[in-house]
Amino acid sequence: MESIKPDSSLSDKPVSRSSFNKMNQIDVFQPFKNIDNVELDSPKNPIDGLPWIIDGLAFPKGTEFRGKYKGYFYYGKVSGGALMMNGKEFLSPSAAAMTITRSSLDGWLFWDCKPPGASSWINIHTLKQMKYQKALNL
Repeated sequence: MESIKPDSSLSDKPVSRSSFNKMNQIDVFQPFKNIDNVELDSPKNPIDGLPWIIDGLAFPKGTEFRGKYKGYFYYGKVSGGALMMNGKEFLSPSAAAMTITRSSLDGWLFWDCKPPGASSWINIHTLKQMKYQKALNL
């Protein structure tokens, strides 16, 4: 079963764009221009260092994910080019969310993420919207 960690000290409110730490959030999640230049963690398993690339966003290795369902937080982490939860690999946010909820839902709305070095969580749907706004120069 997925990791269950109830934590009432964590806010249920989504993180606003301004409170997501001062690093350039969109640039952290942009796909790599040249995947051959990615530094890999281990020559024995070169896929370990790959980001999870989904819908034009690249979530770096080590990016933490959390989703709340029925009062409990469920956690995952990017590793090997996928979202990993309890040793299982997920290639889409919705597939990972449906494993938890056992129902169909939009995983982009379900998951918050926190990249390595960040101090705040942000909903991945918000990141996706910010990416498209940046692309349109809005």
